[in-house]
Amino acid sequence: MGSVCTSIKTPKEVKIESDRKNQHESGLTFKASSTNLSKPNSRQLKEEGKNQKKPRHKAAVDERLVEDNAMEASAAEIMDKPKTEEDVKMIMAALNNHFILRSLDEDSRNMIVEDMKFYIIGPKEIIFEQGQPGVCFFVVASGRLEVIVNGARKNLLGPGNGFGELALLDNRPRTATVKTYDKCTLWGVDRFAFKEAVKKVNVMNHEENKVFIDSVPLFQALTPQQKDSLLSVLTTQRWTSGQKIVKEGDVGNLFYIIKEGIVTCTQNDIEIRQMQKGDFFGEQALLYNTPRTATVTAIGDVKVVSISSDSLIDVLGNSLEQILYKNTQRIACEKSQNLKALSIDQREKVLEKVEVVKYQPGEVIVPRGGKIGEKIWIILKGRVRGPQGSIEVFSCIGDEGLDKSIPDEYLVDYIAELETDVSEITKEKLEECIGGNFLQVTIHNEALAVLKKVHLLRGLTQDKFVSLMRALKVVHFSDGDTIVLQSNPGDSFYIIKTGKVNVFKNDAKIRTITKHDYFGERSVLFNDFRTATVFADGPVSCWLLEKEDFLNIIDEEIRKQLVRRIDLQDDSIALKDLIPIKTIGKGMFGNVILVANKTNRNMYALKTVTREKIDVFGLYENLRLERTISLQLDHTMIAKLIKTYKDPKRVYFLMEYVMGNDLFDVLRDMQLVKDADAKYYAASIVVMLEHLHERDIIYRDLKPENIMIDEEGYPKLIDFGTAKIVHGRTYTTVGTPHYMAPEIILGSGYNFAADWWSLGIMIYEFLYGGVPFGEDEDDTQKVYQKILEHKITWQGQADPTSQAKPLIFQLLNKNPAARTGGSIENLKNHKWFANFNWDRLLSRQLKMPYLPKLKSLHDEIEAAFSNSNELELFLQIEEDQDVLPNIRLRERNQIQNWDEDF
Repeated sequence: MGSVCTSIKTPKEVKIESDRKNQHESGLTFKASSTNLSKPNSRQLKEEGKNQKKPRHKAAVDERLVEDNAMEASAAEIMDKPKTEEDVKMIMAALNNHFILRSLDEDSRNMIVEDMKFYIIGPKEIIFEQGQPGVCFFVVASGRLEVIVNGARKNLLGPGNGFGELALLDNRPRTATVKTYDKCTLWGVDRFAFKEAVKKVNVMNHEENKVFIDSVPLFQALTPQQKDSLLSVLTTQRWTSGQKIVKEGDVGNLFYIIKEGIVTCTQNDIEIRQMQKGDFFGEQALLYNTPRTATVTAIGDVKVVSISSDSLIDVLGNSLEQILYKNTQRIACEKSQNLKALSIDQREKVLEKVEVVKYQPGEVIVPRGGKIGEKIWIILKGRVRGPQGSIEVFSCIGDEGLDKSIPDEYLVDYIAELETDVSEITKEKLEECIGGNFLQVTIHNEALAVLKKVHLLRGLTQDKFVSLMRALKVVHFSDGDTIVLQSNPGDSFYIIKTGKVNVFKNDAKIRTITKHDYFGERSVLFNDFRTATVFADGPVSCWLLEKEDFLNIIDEEIRKQLVRRIDLQDDSIALKDLIPIKTIGKGMFGNVILVANKTNRNMYALKTVTREKIDVFGLYENLRLERTISLQLDHTMIAKLIKTYKDPKRVYFLMEYVMGNDLFDVLRDMQLVKDADAKYYAASIVVMLEHLHERDIIYRDLKPENIMIDEEGYPKLIDFGTAKIVHGRTYTTVGTPHYMAPEIILGSGYNFAADWWSLGIMIYEFLYGGVPFGEDEDDTQKVYQKILEHKITWQGQADPTSQAKPLIFQLLNKNPAARTGGSIENLKNHKWFANFNWDRLLSRQLKMPYLPKLKSLHDEIEAAFSNSNELELFLQIEEDQDVLPNIRLRERNQIQNWDEDF
């Protein structure tokens, strides 16, 4: 039996996985096969040796699904009461007793204390009940309270005790009842106020620090992503009046930005200036190990943020000077009309070979009489005087001659006006880097860029693209020429280089296509006749690829993949074309049905959500977001959304059907995973996440259950119910606790780095047979505590020589920005991935670690076609069995025309 490629879990849905002896009940990812899942192995046995399957880890309640009017201590009088110094001390002490709260920064805890309300409540009153969703955290100010579990008193709470802290993270059920023993007063804060307070502090700090970073000239050449990484390593420090922040003559590696207060700078005890908010000092410490040139002393209370050179290397992957110079060169290449015609890979190869040369003021950099284009200079620091005035940083000299066969000469010397650093490379060495004549390479680059836009070719490797590009021929047509003729055999396809063409079908014009559009692409894969006639509209030049050349380059396996991708691009399928086979998933808000196209019997997964549930649960924005995200994704390792439908009863998602088992079940059946197999699965996840993150999509629930291993053994990412488009940071608590990054737990704001943490958890799980934090814990609070304690224990039989352990340490870094080592490319170049063939991974040419054993669906398909099942009747029968969950959402405004794009 197969599996649907995605679950019905929308972004609003509670991910309930109640009984782990059954299959997924949280959504619609139904998994079953002929694999013997009852066989015990090292992944299925508890420490005490019982023959028992390893349970799936419980998923957290999605914070976006919250009950309306939830309230605790309902009998209390609640007021905003000013807090005395003693009140603040008592509350702070209670906060420090709880791992979640003491992990927050000081500003966040101060904000929480400020937001706490004062509760007055009489004796024998319920604060909250066991089994009910949690809402508030309380600190006892006076009186006593009973803690009751299953009807029996377990504890008494008195002044200074805090309780109920887990409710600040999510609304999972209370594990005990708490009621007053006598009259009590409490300080309390609910989850919504708590999260808003933490978010407010973190947003304020993040935005203020971002302004500071942007104002520092030293960081001008950093990319927005690199600047954001710097924000993650800023450390807040406080100094009192008279304290020396840095001392003249000391060697330091910290750079400081003043957030509050004033400092004085002195040399030999003589004040040279004062600095205040927004000013900075110590920038040379990030570049060189030079002694401090002045003493900086606090005048009154001072608050600063600092960055160390070591932390900077951790998050950016190299020294600041190297990064600044590399970024400066990249910016200069983008500004150069000729250099920007090189591909990014080609430019990077060139920049690896440049030589940085330092010039003193007055030195000649470019001599008069030299040939323009024989050598390239990029100004990294300082300034150069040329024939038309000063040439600044981020500028190139000599690049304008690269595309000329007969170069001009420089008529004057180019001279350094200041101390100037320049990167230099000869044209000869540059052409070695790019693999050929500059002009020819850039012409090929244009063709290659267009080839990569051809939908059916997107899954090809870089090597295959290059081979195809070299097989292209340029053909020319005059106005009115017939390029292809409808109903004639087709054995080539065309990409328009210049000009435009008109496309006619049955003598009717259907469209005009222009530069970089293409036509006839299916003829390289199929023996079909041409479906339209194409005429040149004016002079036209095309790149032509013959079918014979294509098939010589592309092997049979890749051709099959391309054919499958073409099938998934068929958005002409209508609902009336689908016949239901069976239900393959049921979730809280909808169903997923295995369906087949009546014409060709291709199978799909059809996800359905009724209008009733959409209205009751306010799913408008969530379904729209899911559609928006899924339509952006076109990757061989990500389940594809083909199209959506709507009618008066439902909305529908027609999805790729993935036949196979989820990775969780595969890991159980594989027992111990070899280092090479773990590397294959980890690399697959890296390219999945890379595809998502390039499109500003964060996944947020990465775990083995959400990766399918298809019938041929290839991984595929499914279920985008928790994914989100993020620009900057987000704050919602979403995910599965055992795989959740610390910054999600704390609510301090997170970005794509949270997905890399989850990958670190999974690599550990591949090699060591369990997760590193809270493997044997079902209590979410204990899991969170283990994660925040961050004590990794290494158990199991993993290869001791493997470089996986350093990579796991890197990915599980509590500093989010350090997880990729500076970039995804750095992550791919980690020692563990040494000699791994990323191109062969994408082209599905690597040996699969595991092949699922699956039952044939032939009998079920034949039965469905014999019975001629009607989709509407089938869906109605399924929906009649649905039970609406007893959950009340907070009220939201109904969105008009939310489904107009479905």
